[in-house]
Amino acid sequence: MLNSRASIRLTFVPPLILFLGLVLTYVLQDAARESARHAFHDEFDFRVHEIIQNIHARMTRYEQVLQGAAGLFAVSNPVERDEFAQYVRALKIEDKYPGIQGVGFSQWLPASEKAAHIAKIRAEGFPGYGIHPAGVRDIYTSIVYLEPFDWRNQRAFGYDMHTDPVRQAAMEKSRNDGAAHISGKVKLEQETERAVQPGFLMYLPVYHPRASRQNPDARRANLMGWIYAPFRMGDLMNGVLGEHFGEIVATLDLKIYDGDTPRASRLMFDSNSHVRHPDPGFQAVKVITLFGHQWTVAIDSLPAFDARLKNDEANFIAVAGTLGSAMLALVLWLLVTGRERALTLAEGMTADLRQGEARQARLNRALRLLSDCNMALMHAEEEHALLAEICRLCVERGGYLMAWVGYAEQDEAKTVRPIAQSGYEDGYLDGIEITWADTELGRGPTGTAIRSRKPSINQDVLANPMMAPWREAAMRRGYQSSISLPLIDAEIMLGTLTMYAREAQAFDAEEVGLLQELANDLAFGITTLRTRSAHAAAKEKLAFLAQFDPLTHLPNRLLLRDRFERAALVAENKNATMAMLYLDLDNFKQINDSLGHDAGDQVLVAAVERLQRCIAATDTLSRLNGDEFVILLAGLRDMPGIASVVNAIRDVFAESLVIEGHALNISFSIGISLFPADGKDFDAVLKCADAAVGSAKAAGRNTFRFFTQEMNADLLAQMRLTGELNKAVRQGEFLLHYQPQVDIHDGRIIGAEALVRWQHPVEGLISPARFIPLAERSGHIVQIGEWVLNEACRQARSWMDLGLAPLMVAVNLSAVQFKRGNVLEMVTAALADSGLPANCLELELTESILLQDIDATMETLRSLKALGAKLSIDDFGTGYSSLSYLKRLDVDKLKIDQSFVRDMLTDEDGASIVKAIIQLGHSLQLEVISEGVETEAQLAFLRGSECDSAQGYLFSPPVPAELFVQFIQNDFRWPT
Repeated sequence: MLNSRASIRLTFVPPLILFLGLVLTYVLQDAARESARHAFHDEFDFRVHEIIQNIHARMTRYEQVLQGAAGLFAVSNPVERDEFAQYVRALKIEDKYPGIQGVGFSQWLPASEKAAHIAKIRAEGFPGYGIHPAGVRDIYTSIVYLEPFDWRNQRAFGYDMHTDPVRQAAMEKSRNDGAAHISGKVKLEQETERAVQPGFLMYLPVYHPRASRQNPDARRANLMGWIYAPFRMGDLMNGVLGEHFGEIVATLDLKIYDGDTPRASRLMFDSNSHVRHPDPGFQAVKVITLFGHQWTVAIDSLPAFDARLKNDEANFIAVAGTLGSAMLALVLWLLVTGRERALTLAEGMTADLRQGEARQARLNRALRLLSDCNMALMHAEEEHALLAEICRLCVERGGYLMAWVGYAEQDEAKTVRPIAQSGYEDGYLDGIEITWADTELGRGPTGTAIRSRKPSINQDVLANPMMAPWREAAMRRGYQSSISLPLIDAEIMLGTLTMYAREAQAFDAEEVGLLQELANDLAFGITTLRTRSAHAAAKEKLAFLAQFDPLTHLPNRLLLRDRFERAALVAENKNATMAMLYLDLDNFKQINDSLGHDAGDQVLVAAVERLQRCIAATDTLSRLNGDEFVILLAGLRDMPGIASVVNAIRDVFAESLVIEGHALNISFSIGISLFPADGKDFDAVLKCADAAVGSAKAAGRNTFRFFTQEMNADLLAQMRLTGELNKAVRQGEFLLHYQPQVDIHDGRIIGAEALVRWQHPVEGLISPARFIPLAERSGHIVQIGEWVLNEACRQARSWMDLGLAPLMVAVNLSAVQFKRGNVLEMVTAALADSGLPANCLELELTESILLQDIDATMETLRSLKALGAKLSIDDFGTGYSSLSYLKRLDVDKLKIDQSFVRDMLTDEDGASIVKAIIQLGHSLQLEVISEGVETEAQLAFLRGSECDSAQGYLFSPPVPAELFVQFIQNDFRWPT
């Protein structure tokens, strides 16, 4: 009876077990399906966040492009069209900023300036330019720059965006806030009738430099215009979605609407306009705010995404559970013979189920880690803090034992330098040595990942032979497996993100894929932070360069003007005087020419250090340009106080500067003007100080002069003459006079020096002493000198054609002609055109030509000698006379400067110098001529000193060619 009852009970056990097995199977497969749905929901949310993050990041990068262009207007006013085009070309927007159609500038114009504006643009080479649409308005906002200036963008040239209400609203918000704003949905002017896309524009206001922007009224009053960029929505989203574009289009339907509601009329972008999914598994609608404007982003899953909800693992659990339950019931019937085998089978199935759950849990964990890390990337502001946060999330959210980031150094050893870490480390990174070279220490997971640029997985520390150098340290800390993920952005290898797990075989293929995506996002975040930091540094540098000199770090003219205006207000309130000192470094060009510009820069920096010792903390030392400085004495000073500053400057430079082993004697010519006596504003006071500098330099340098009204008159006269030189060259207002050169011993004329005169139409004949220095500074001396040479050669040849004996004609050459012109070509052409024999031409050279490129100068002089021309040294003894260059020059004649001749009868030193020059010339087999001979006594002294020839007013002043030829035809001789 008992056995029967037991049999009956056993009869119910298999169905019961089958029932319980099916119930358990249902529960497990339902849990698996729910877990999978949560996982795909997390993935869907991640994709949504990724798209929104990419939109934010991309638009932020475009804002930085506009800020860079606005910075160009801040430091360069006005910005020329070529400067703007060069800046946009440097951005390479086609490669680096997908979606942006260009970068432009829309100028704000009141109606009163419209006509002048149109005339100006047409004068720049755009004869058909006009503002459209046509009409009379109070203000216009014409697009004047839009680069690249291709056929599409040219359609928008001259377009008045303020006429469109949508554009106008964004422009006015941007102007009032002083920040970037985007417009609502518009049709861009660049669009044709084909492939039209919805568009929008981003505006950033540009204000007049240094103008107030403290409130909306000030910003409206000081507006110059807007830097802006047009976007075609489809092109923009292609760039935003990037490498995931094909995947997203296949699995997700993305729509973007203008505004905060998804209306069909406001649709701006639809990734799958031809595909509709009536019952999506996942949906998301997000309203995002971008630069003061709202977009609605609607994302639906497509069948390709929803199909993944058909969980193979859950199906497997259902089938396996059903079959397992059936088999277990069958086993119970065979309990007597197969009980142990059934128990083993049940345990195996349970283990498989647990492994499946653990695998799914790891994938969910990796997805959550990826989502958290991307949130950290969105809010990151500093690189090291971002790396530390990512490592912390890998440990705390990802469940890894330790994580660290190492950068690949480009040193000789190819070191991997740890940057950040989190988790159980206990000195592991300090005690190991890792490189990415192809050596034993570089073949571990980290070095291999860097070299191969692919993830390197170490599933078992104990069994992997490549881990030998680090195995003991890793095992001591419980590291059983690891993965190293390369950090690569735009083909640049940054380093690796390495994670350690406490169990072996911890990384499967799907988890590795998610972790690699994390590493790619991290690399992009690092590059973005560095780019942002570089932009910030560039903005700081632009701000510095706007007000300071980059070499000396002194205030520039702009900042000097600001400080002057502030100090002038104080001086006016106190009825006090303020002084401005204009300093010009004496002979600085000679330092640059002889020692080079690097040495010249060192001289300027050293000079600034000494100048700063001479002024008070309340004074301003500024560099205007080159070797010119200004000191603004803002404190209350009387004339003795100003003179004490000047004397302090002279005293501090009494000691030589040593630059690159050269001891240099430095001095300044100083011009001084006073406020308000010499001028009521900055420009007037500076102009007066500049005029005083000219007077100080004319007085022999290394001195100072206070401004007087006579200086201003002289300066204006010089400026006027300089301005008229160009016309004089074009209209041929120059003529030549000739001064005879006489043989001292027989009184006959042996040559003539050609001396240029300016026949001014108003002032009459102008002396070369007035206009030659101006011509040398302005560069007109090259054209004037060429005309003088050609005219002198032509005149000398015409005298020969009259049957007169050949005469030597002397022509002066300026150092500027050697520097800017081709002297050899000019002389060759003049001789060829005139037919004058080369031995009848004497070229008078100043010693200053040797202060420039001496090798090139010597080569030119050798070539002139090869032509047959004669060479003489003019004003010998006043420059840098030395035997070394006389030996190298191979000259024919020395000319004694008239300053020595004037003093030789009254000064023993002067007489000694004249005799020494004559003896030196004769010892070198050179002819010696003296200029400036005005008295019989001077002539007698020169004859007694055996000078060869002379010229001067004793014989004749410079005379026109017609009078000079009469001297020759009459065989005129001066008494000997």
